[in-house]
Amino acid sequence: MRSKLPAAFLAAAKTLLGPKGWSQAPDKLAPCLQEWRGRWHGHTQLLALPDNSQTVAKLVELCARHQVAITPQGGNTGLVGGQIPQGELLLSTQKLNQICTVDKASMSLTASAGITLQQAANAARQAGLLFALDLASGGSATIGGAISTNAGGMGVLRYGNMREQVLGLEVVGASGQIWDGLSALRKDNTGYDLKQVFIGAEGTLGIVTAASLRLFARPKARLVAWCALDSAKNALALLGLLREQSGDQICKFELVSSFALSLALKQMPDAHPPLRQSHNWHVLVEFGLHDATSGPEQMNVALEAAMTAGLVQDVVIASSQSQANALHGLRENISAAQKGQGAVIKHDISLPLATIPEFLQTAERAICQHVPHTRICAFGHLGDGNLHYNLLQPVQMQAQAFEDNREDLTQLVYDLVAKRAGSFSAEHGIGIAKKAELHRYKSATERRMMQQIKQALDPDNRMNPRLLF
Repeated sequence: MRSKLPAAFLAAAKTLLGPKGWSQAPDKLAPCLQEWRGRWHGHTQLLALPDNSQTVAKLVELCARHQVAITPQGGNTGLVGGQIPQGELLLSTQKLNQICTVDKASMSLTASAGITLQQAANAARQAGLLFALDLASGGSATIGGAISTNAGGMGVLRYGNMREQVLGLEVVGASGQIWDGLSALRKDNTGYDLKQVFIGAEGTLGIVTAASLRLFARPKARLVAWCALDSAKNALALLGLLREQSGDQICKFELVSSFALSLALKQMPDAHPPLRQSHNWHVLVEFGLHDATSGPEQMNVALEAAMTAGLVQDVVIASSQSQANALHGLRENISAAQKGQGAVIKHDISLPLATIPEFLQTAERAICQHVPHTRICAFGHLGDGNLHYNLLQPVQMQAQAFEDNREDLTQLVYDLVAKRAGSFSAEHGIGIAKKAELHRYKSATERRMMQQIKQALDPDNRMNPRLLF
């Protein structure tokens, strides 16, 4: 691939896109060239802003003729660097922003890739339905980006990852052809399920331009509770008990360590501790109830049973929507709260549920033996086995001295995860951040199969070429 975009390509691309479909203005480019935490910075000669799939296809075809590589970008909320260009054409989907249809009969929504998750949720709500993917970045994260990274979030326990929300896709392939797979069918056994290839592919096989998405019936009522516990083992037992009592009505089950909660409270000056006393561990649990009359009482009984059994030390149940929002805010602000704490080494891991309590103890011992006084910020989606296991520099250590341990500490964590049959990337993807880990922990057979798919669909390696391999 070229290190500099050819003048002939730039002129042709500008003509194709029209005066409002591209930018080279520094103030327009700047927000697109930095990952929100400031870890990755990039550069490009041209930001492309197509507003329909046909223009995307023509632009990709033009790139193929001029051997120009493409970095696609949605809401720029990714956490592994895959959306930040390093000289490639930056193709933004932000103007692909149409809600095409909301079909109440089939309980589906069809939308362009640049629609945000919040916009999709609002459209579903207006139809009396639920779009279930729930990310803290939902006001910025886009449908296309969530599909390309197979995003997870807090609702996976009940509704699944983004993959489970996708019924059909429209994709522009590497040569500029449009695949129209925007079916909302629930059953279609007519050969390979091609959409699955593009979900989680991080834009390396094609550009998602639109999607048909699954919608759900809205719960009749919601109940949000904040529980205090002595141990992660008790949190796991609480999950089991509540599942027995509520069936599929648990929407969210979020584990929060005491240190993670303390960071969130510092980040939010108007926030208050949810409980009077401090505790080692906390769980935010949300129920989506089938029955608005008897459901809340049944869940109250279940939580009382958990306290009687000694699993829960204390609990507060939100009595209003504002209180529920405040409890959710404590969980959702943990990531942002780490930004001012110096050097942070983040891990997005998943583990078999039964191994999590022992992993937390073993990993903490090993990490503190390697770098004493490392502050461990553990939180995440315990209900589906996904932990955000983040290491903050010791208070008395310089940031660079801690950063010098990044490789060793990351391998330590990932080795412990691998020994327990877990994953080193639960929901954030590979991007450029985890390429070495993909080669270390994926089998040669699996890597070879992935490379064969890449070669078949993008033989010239122009679609997000720096990712994965």
